[in-house]
Amino acid sequence: MSCERVWNTIINKLTEGSIELPTTPKTQKTPVWFSASTDGSSIFINRAINNKPSSQLSMERKLTYNTFQKVYPLYLRREQGEPVSREVTALTVDQVYYFSLIKHLG
Repeated sequence: MSCERVWNTIINKLTEGSIELPTTPKTQKTPVWFSASTDGSSIFINRAINNKPSSQLSMERKLTYNTFQKVYPLYLRREQGEPVSREVTALTVDQVYYFSLIKHLG
């Protein structure tokens, strides 16, 4: 599926309201929950209210399509077992949220 199509699928699923999702670690680390919502063009990440453990965000994060376009190919490589953490960390500190949104809603 194309990057733009995956982004639009995620946005469409979030237009119905905020959704809580777990992160998707590849190690034995415990997933943390976060809340995702949209204004129709960007995605906003906050602490989870209904699920624990919740992420420890001190302020709302904004995810954009511009960054998504760069993260999505790295997600695909990650799913093939390729280590991409250095590359994706150089792009964004919010990679865990992008990866989770792709996996659960994309």
